[in-house]
Amino acid sequence: MKEYSYGRKAAAVVLHQMFLIMMSCCIYGTGYQLKMRGSGVEILGVLTVVGLVGGFVMLAYLTSISGRKSAEDPQVYLHVTDHVYTEIQLVLFFLFVYLLLYFCRELQRLHFEFSGLMVATGVVSYLADAVFLIFYLSIVRKAKSNTLLTGSLIYSIVSFIRHVRENGKRNVFFTRKARERHEIQAAIEAIAAGALDTKLDVEAFHGQERDIAVAVNHIREGLSDAIMERIKNERMKADLITNVSHDIKTPLTSIVNYVDLLKRENLDNENARGYIRILDEKSQRLKQLTEDLVEASKISSGNIKLDMQTIDFVELIYQTGGEFNERFEARNLTIVTKLPHDSVMIKADGRQLYRAIENLYTNASKYALENTRVYVNLEVEGEEAVFTMKNVSKVPLPDNRDGANDLTARFVRGEESRTTEGSGLGLSIAKNLTMLMGGSFRIRVDGDLFIATISFHIC
Repeated sequence: MKEYSYGRKAAAVVLHQMFLIMMSCCIYGTGYQLKMRGSGVEILGVLTVVGLVGGFVMLAYLTSISGRKSAEDPQVYLHVTDHVYTEIQLVLFFLFVYLLLYFCRELQRLHFEFSGLMVATGVVSYLADAVFLIFYLSIVRKAKSNTLLTGSLIYSIVSFIRHVRENGKRNVFFTRKARERHEIQAAIEAIAAGALDTKLDVEAFHGQERDIAVAVNHIREGLSDAIMERIKNERMKADLITNVSHDIKTPLTSIVNYVDLLKRENLDNENARGYIRILDEKSQRLKQLTEDLVEASKISSGNIKLDMQTIDFVELIYQTGGEFNERFEARNLTIVTKLPHDSVMIKADGRQLYRAIENLYTNASKYALENTRVYVNLEVEGEEAVFTMKNVSKVPLPDNRDGANDLTARFVRGEESRTTEGSGLGLSIAKNLTMLMGGSFRIRVDGDLFIATISFHIC
């Protein structure tokens, strides 16, 4: 690898200065000899051309290696002087040129011997070339690193004004530490809001703020991995439930069909008829459980299509309640319905909302205490339509304070003996359906009083 060491660069600078000093001295020497009618003008002219050519060659070489450490390294390395605004460099350079021209003009008025003139010319040439190289090579490095424009004072002023317009005056006068902390806080708030693709550029931070930025990025990555793992697990569980339910459903269908065929046979044995009746009840219960499992899996994973429309909440409740009259009468339950006289329009999927409300009616018809009342109520509270169903449970209900024994969780039932025909999925399905449609579903227990509430925003 061809390296551009400091020694190589210093040698190139020295050679460039030597050629420039030689050219300047020869130019002044030629003028002095012509003025004094001396000899050796031809030699001085040749040396002037040699100094000019050599100076240009070395300047070209310095231009090519400036800012580079090797021929294979594409990165441009800036010096301390390169961070000065370009306009300030130009002003200082032109001020130096003006002073140099003024000094040269004054120098011509003085009377030197030939040797003294060469010394004075050499010193001035050396100083002029040193200043020129500092300015010129700084411009070259800026141009190579594409910072010639961005490193200017005008660009900084324009960027400052744009920043004021975009972010307001409050954030403009932040110190670097305050700005970095503000960016970290904004990133944390974005991650907390769910924008897990938010990432901080740690190279733009310093000190302790840099360590915090690194930690925030690690937290973001950890949250993303945890969420992806959770989604993966939920998908695996949903697929497992769906596949197992499908595998159970196929032989179960055969069992149900054969039980139905046995029911049609005129069996004389009373015990056999009792066994068939039990088989029929259990197979139907298992069939319902399998179907509920599949539905619960689809709903919880969001794998269900919704046909959202504007529907009349009052009319839907009337239709649902009418279908359960016989069931409630069979258990001596009295429905007390209080609904508005006017329509209450909401945005929902009519079919899925019917399923959610039907689950509440089914729950009441199974678990309400006989010879009691079931209260069905729909009220408009502000911009919300609130449907409430209350009934007294025939068995003691678990205390669900602090989230314990949530009745809307899967396979949780009010009757912990689990001897009834329910699957424990009805309320879970109702809750998930309601939430998918943008509503809210709440269960409250007050002693043996069971209260279910479904709320939707009014259109």
